[in-house]
Amino acid sequence: MAATVRPVQKIAGHISVPGEREPAERALVLAALSEGDSTVRNAPVAAGRVVVLLRELGVDIAECAGTYAVRGVGLRGFQAAAAPLDLAGLGDTALLLLPLLAGQTFRSQVKLGAEAERCRPLLNLLAQLGFAVEQESADTFVTGGQQAKGFVLSAAPPTDALALGALVAALFAEGTTALKVGRRVGRLLSRYGVVVGRRRLLSVAGGQALKATDVEVPGQLALAYPLMGAALCRKGSALTLKRVAIRPRQRAFLDLLRQIGAQIAAEALGSNECDLHVRTSPLKATRVAGARAAKVAGQIALFAVLATQAKGTTVIRDVEGVSHVEHLCAALRSLDARIGQFSEGLVIQGGLPLQGGQLDGKGDPGLTMAFAVAGLLAEGELAIQGSECLASIWPDFFKTVQSIRGD
Repeated sequence: MAATVRPVQKIAGHISVPGEREPAERALVLAALSEGDSTVRNAPVAAGRVVVLLRELGVDIAECAGTYAVRGVGLRGFQAAAAPLDLAGLGDTALLLLPLLAGQTFRSQVKLGAEAERCRPLLNLLAQLGFAVEQESADTFVTGGQQAKGFVLSAAPPTDALALGALVAALFAEGTTALKVGRRVGRLLSRYGVVVGRRRLLSVAGGQALKATDVEVPGQLALAYPLMGAALCRKGSALTLKRVAIRPRQRAFLDLLRQIGAQIAAEALGSNECDLHVRTSPLKATRVAGARAAKVAGQIALFAVLATQAKGTTVIRDVEGVSHVEHLCAALRSLDARIGQFSEGLVIQGGLPLQGGQLDGKGDPGLTMAFAVAGLLAEGELAIQGSECLASIWPDFFKTVQSIRGD
């Protein structure tokens, strides 16, 4: 499927980008564990897999345009699934689903796949608490059907995700469970009405009900970058991206944009969440290599497009592991960009206009969105083949692009 992008004189508006996957999935699971009706807004398409799993466990969930209405069933209102539950590839979300399943009166067969090693510490902890945990194969376990008792856990879980899984397990145990975890994990459960003791150790009494809580999932910073980049390069642009998550390990490209002259103001809304206000900025060329190139590898295609609009010559080295580099160069050359490829990277001469044409996104969402930015900045229409790859990332991407046209 091809998408057509027309040149734009300026970009303006207030928009949201799809939310982060794991926070959305965490909100959905906690909503299912709660008593009452909750709403989870701005969930990404990828969170739909957890919705399917929860529905298999008897949870009523309605969906409309990225908003899920969840009718919580409480701690033990779930139903046994008709088939084994596949948690492979769910990352930290698997660490939240396992204690949920372990605490039920019925037994569940769970396939963990590559998540088995990640989940091993939690599985061991569940067994310590007295939950039934039986290993059937290298990555398949059976859990549930056995009452556990709380006790003091002397070893601190190494990650917040493991700590949250441990605290959720404590809700299903008889008595009180105490463990050493970061206070931010305790604060998360407190928002759901769970009483968390805060002395030398955090303590949670079993049997506490979670209260229904509405959640708006913050937007993915990586999905904000393409529209931010386009706004930087069109005179008179002013774009606000609402409620975006800014996490220390994910902001390397944001820092790079600011280094080359981007005027991006972050209005803090709370922990790690900001409204981003972007204005037209005179971008300047730079050199990216080594560790910094590795940190922005996912945005190399977009950065190459922006470099065509920057003043001076940009050098991007150490891109050996970046997908479709040769195709990126050929595609931008077809738009009259001055871009050269050498054994160690790319050289891009900026300040020259791009032309319209036809490009192939190669089924790569990052490449496709970067080409859409090129289309906004070009002097003629740009047709992009393979745009259907965005259906699993941001189905409304091109509709959003159309909505921020300021001409």
